[in-house]
Amino acid sequence: MTSTDLQHLYNKAWLFASHAHVGQMMKGSNLPYTTHVAMVANELIFAARESDIGDLAIAMPAALLHDVIEDTAISEEALAEVFGAVVASTVACLSKNLIVPFSDERYFQAIAAHSREAAAIKLCDRITNLQSAPSTWSLEKRASYYEESAQILAALGHTNEYLNRRLTDAMARYKSLYVDGQREHI
Repeated sequence: MTSTDLQHLYNKAWLFASHAHVGQMMKGSNLPYTTHVAMVANELIFAARESDIGDLAIAMPAALLHDVIEDTAISEEALAEVFGAVVASTVACLSKNLIVPFSDERYFQAIAAHSREAAAIKLCDRITNLQSAPSTWSLEKRASYYEESAQILAALGHTNEYLNRRLTDAMARYKSLYVDGQREHI
């Protein structure tokens, strides 16, 4: 796939995600939710320059769309019609609401078993989420989120050394600021 094709695919996925998430905001923020998905895609694109994240033509649109099935009325089938079955399947495996009954262990195992792209997106998602803690979260919630991050690292960190280091660093910073330091927000 050429750079121009990837740019077109990025824009197509960005616009689809923007329409799907219209009106949604990031937790504890007045920023539109699409700020989060753009940050995840950005993390992924830079990771692809440093390591093997799988097929960027699958991973990049799936990163932009990673919460569409979980957080909107868009179905996997509707996503497949626009982006193909592989991208839709990648997004679906990242959707917690499709794991019934849900457990973190089953969720992380399904991501690891699905693809290198899915694991990379989940790692990028958590790296991005650790940049700050919503001001509405209690210390207990922030500590719990840190522990869940450790579970993600344990389950998926082996899939990409570069993202393993990025998540390890993000966790140390988050713990220092929001768990040990009890800082409210940046």
